Amino acid sequence: MYERYYLQRSVTRGQKAREALNRAGLRNRLLRAPRVLSPEGCGYALAVPEAEAARAEALMERAGVPPEAVYRRLTDGSFGRLGP
Repeated sequence: MYERYYLQRSVTRGQKAREALNRAGLRNRLLRAPRVLSPEGCGYALAVPEAEAARAEALMERAGVPPEAVYRRLTDGSFGRLGP
């Protein structure tokens, strides 16, 4: 199963995005961004099932917290960049 990782630059933005997804009943996890995606160690990511990606993106845009970057986590654990 693939997951999308939506990077946010702060925990506050991550929490705001998570709240928007939670209100809509969309499954997600807020976590520290993996080092490979945020070498400085100061980012957060929302992990969302691939099947819910379009919906998650629309909800974050509407909540005013579009992601800084978007990655797909593959089944082997690696990441591929998809956006900004």
